[in-house]
Amino acid sequence: MKARYRYRCYPTPSHKLALAKLFGCVRVVWNDSLAFCISEYIGGKKKPKNAELQKQFITQAKKLEEREWL
Repeated sequence: MKARYRYRCYPTPSHKLALAKLFGCVRVVWNDSLAFCISEYIGGKKKPKNAELQKQFITQAKKLEEREWL
């Protein structure tokens, strides 16, 4: 049996702002990690594991002054 559900969301203005901030942060982290992976690939190195990428671009990036807003 196949089931399908449809959901619709009507966020309030404050929810819209929170979602915009969240997706903005996600986009910055994704772009940073993608650029790093591409540079590693061009350099002939292996792609780092996901745990290493998370540690470098999320955990350690929050400690930098320019990325403290993450």
